[in-house]
Amino acid sequence: MQNFIEIYRNPIFGILVLLVIIITIVIADSIRAKQMRKKKQDSLNNLSKNFENTTLNQNIGEIIANIKNATPTLMLIAETYSKIGDYEQAIAIYKTLNEYQNNTIEKINILESLGESYYKAGFLERSKTIFTEILRSYPHSFKILEYYMRTCENLRQYDEALESLECIDELCSSDLQISFYNRNKINRSRNYLKVMQISNNHKMPLLEQQEKLLEIYEKDSSLQGLILRHFKLCNTGLFWKKILEIKDIYPYIDILWYFQKHEIPFDYIDYHSQILDVYRARGFVADYRPIQHFALEALQLLHLHSDMQGDLEFTYHCYACKGQSPFYSYRCASCAEIGVIELVVKPVQSHKYEVSFL
Repeated sequence: MQNFIEIYRNPIFGILVLLVIIITIVIADSIRAKQMRKKKQDSLNNLSKNFENTTLNQNIGEIIANIKNATPTLMLIAETYSKIGDYEQAIAIYKTLNEYQNNTIEKINILESLGESYYKAGFLERSKTIFTEILRSYPHSFKILEYYMRTCENLRQYDEALESLECIDELCSSDLQISFYNRNKINRSRNYLKVMQISNNHKMPLLEQQEKLLEIYEKDSSLQGLILRHFKLCNTGLFWKKILEIKDIYPYIDILWYFQKHEIPFDYIDYHSQILDVYRARGFVADYRPIQHFALEALQLLHLHSDMQGDLEFTYHCYACKGQSPFYSYRCASCAEIGVIELVVKPVQSHKYEVSFL
């Protein structure tokens, strides 16, 4: 008994007990994480099976066997399913057609459509595999190269995306392609992919990362909003330095809006009237000054003359396809064009924050 008490009082015993507890917690957490990963994988597998085993898939082979030249009709049906967002049915048709088709040209067309459907449905690895298969036979397919580039971009495989862009650049050296994908768009795409590549390279030293981003920032003004968002997260000081150099601040209201009052360097921005306009509208600056921006002026007047609180609602409008999204993206999610997104600001009633004047 006395020996047990001596062991219990020994500090090494306490350390060993603590280590045992820590190891037990780590093992238990590891087991739980493994079970969660397995559960997620099973869910993805079940979802994937839904895109492979459909009732329609069982009948397509019979249609092909009994109807002469049924492929164009089935392709049209699949395209219709794809347009209405029913990718499950579209994929089922394309996969079965691919199994029964022997004509090389038609087989490539089917694979293109299958890869596009996988891409739109979110099965990016599968779409990449199909696009790679097509490019082995037709390395100069401009359409597939562009899809391959965007697939790699969405997978954050920016090195491969840039490689495919270089292939597109070579294709555009011919007069047949230059009108569709001009030099300016290629350069802008290259700069955009480099920004994404640098921003997502966590092994690159922060200083080197910022220097490279600043080079692109000065070279391509259309990417300033994207780079400023990165600086806001990673280097606030650099963010304020660069945004103070911009004369027309209104296209960047959404970036400035969500700063808290204690995060704003008022001593440094007091000479920039438009930035102060944003914070007049936010209720952080009390002196009245007429604001040319309607939404900001409306909120400023609410703060000064009403008990009702206001906020701003931001949407992002693509002037290429006229689509709208509640989330910022340099590439339009609908038509995939780059550098075509413009900010739309709308004043709304809100109770999200308290008014706090200087």
